[in-house]
Amino acid sequence: MPKLTFLVSGLTVDVPTGTRFLDACRQHDAPHEFGCTVGSCGTCILSIEQGAANVDKASADELETVEMCTDHAGARLGCQLVIRGDLAVRPLER
Repeated sequence: MPKLTFLVSGLTVDVPTGTRFLDACRQHDAPHEFGCTVGSCGTCILSIEQGAANVDKASADELETVEMCTDHAGARLGCQLVIRGDLAVRPLER
C-alpha cells in the first residue's frame, strides 16, 4: 500500500493504490486545506516533494489553475491527485 506523507506535520498514512488525495485527507483527518474540490480555486495547491511520478499527469485545466496560483515548478492541486505510489507533499502558499 502506498504511503502518503504530509511533510509539515509529519503524518504518514497508508492508502490503497488509486485513492484520491482528497479522499485520503478526509478519511485520515489530514492537515490539508481544500476549497471547491474541483480544481478551480487553487486552495489545495501543493508541492510533491517525493513521488511525483506516483500520481497521474496534470490535465490542461489543472495546469491553468496552477499557473494562476504559483510559479513553483511542479506544483499540483491536491483535489486532482490520484495516488499510485508513495508520496510526500507540502502545501504551498497562494
